[in-house]
Amino acid sequence: MANKEVIIDGKKMLYGTSAKASPETNTTSTSTFDGVITEGLNEVPWSIECSKLRYEGLASHREMSETLETMLSVPKMITIRETVITPEETYTVVDNFFNCLVDGNDYEVKPEDKTVENLKFKSARRERKYE
Repeated sequence: MANKEVIIDGKKMLYGTSAKASPETNTTSTSTFDGVITEGLNEVPWSIECSKLRYEGLASHREMSETLETMLSVPKMITIRETVITPEETYTVVDNFFNCLVDGNDYEVKPEDKTVENLKFKSARRERKYE
């Protein structure tokens, strides 16, 4: 069983092959006579990229496709969970991304491979929890 999962609007993304999240820091530096002043945003937006195999059944594929279609204009939440197992302890890192919109949804069909869907999202902010 996988120790990682991506949940899009409450639905587990099946057959995920990767997930990547990165902050879109928008910092500016201004040189002054008294030194450099660096400023950023109070809430940092995030970019999320996920890849998955097109391998699930018809009902779950259709449900996820409809969710992604809705997310072109209606923001939803995405959660990325990873359970970390060390010799000393086990814990889960939970990243909740709020107000996510689809920013890309492409795929490539090849005769010799399963189809991989590449999903991209923009998020207003991230909240991290530990369990």
